[in-house]
Formats: sequence, C-alpha cells, structure tokens
Amino acid sequence: MAKEVIKIMVSSAVYGFENEIRQICATIDSYSNSKYTYKVLNSHIGSIPSIPGLSPTDSCLRAVEDCDYFLGIILPRYGSGITHQEFDKAIELNKPRGYLSHFSVRYARDILAQFMYLDIKKRDKNPDFKFKPTPVFQDVRIIDMYNEAIGDGKPIEQRFWAQEFGHTNGDALVHVEANFSDIERFKNDLDIVNNG
Repeated sequence: MAKEVIKIMVSSAVYGFENEIRQICATIDSYSNSKYTYKVLNSHIGSIPSIPGLSPTDSCLRAVEDCDYFLGIILPRYGSGITHQEFDKAIELNKPRGYLSHFSVRYARDILAQFMYLDIKKRDKNPDFKFKPTPVFQDVRIIDMYNEAIGDGKPIEQRFWAQEFGHTNGDALVHVEANFSDIERFKNDLDIVNNG
C-alpha cells in the first residue's frame, strides 16, 4: 500500500540563508512512517515544478494552492517579493500554515513601530515615514509581511505563530522537529483544521 503524501510548502525566502533552508527542507523530508510521508515543495531546492507557460512566481503560487501546509519563512531581506505573494496566497486560501521568523525581523518591527505608525495600537501608517535599506534590514515591507502573517490586530485566537530563529545555530530545526517529526499527530491536526 502506497503511503499518503503530505505536501509541505516551504516559502521561497532564501538569500543569505541557503544552508538553513536546505536543512529545514531535508529535515521535513526525512520524516515518514508506515502510512504517511512528506513531500517538501520549495523553489530553492528545486522541488516546485516549473509549469510550462507560467512565470516562476506563478509556479510558486500554484505550489501554495497545491500544498497541504504552508511554512512561511520571514527573513530580513525582501528580495523580489515572491515570498510576500506566497504569504498573501496562503492567507487568501486560508491554508493551514505556520511561520519561522528571523529574530531581527521582530527587533526591527519593535524599533521602527514608533516611526512607522501615527498610532501604534491601531497601526495607523505614518505617511511621512521613509526607510532606507541597511545591510541588517533590507525593506520595511518585511514588517508588513510579518504583521499580515501573524494576523496582527486580530483577536489572539485568530493569530498565527511566528517562531523566532537565528539566535543560535540550528534553532529553527528545533521548531521543525517539534511540528513535523510526529507525522501521525501532524496529519490528525491537519484533518481537524481542514474538517473543523
């Protein structure tokens, strides 16, 4: 009897974190039992099909549609914006999802909030706020992506987890193991979310 495949989309964020992305994907791919196995969809490792006639962005967005679970990774580099589009698609489709966020993103979010917003609690944007890219943090849209991902401003029961990583070597893998190693539990949780 063939194993049921659970497709995990790992977002396309990568620049400067290639090794971490490879480790996350390989770790998830390594879990299996007699009934289930994972298939990781990720552009960096080449496991997202390049669909004829579609752009790379559209192929990535199709992978979001096709996955069973979306694992978004928020990094201090914005890149081309494909990752943000993937996040938007996962949110639009209400995909079961979770997030890993580099610790510097939350730090930047906390520090810049006083300048970005006229009213921090209401997240009223300051139209006069300007941000210049730095070597440490590339683009303020990363903060928007983080806020959208976690459901900032929504009641706590409607928010999503964004586990910080980057404090120590391999700390993202601790979260990956906690979430994906018990594939039977993960499948049961997915079924509850999808049927609930």
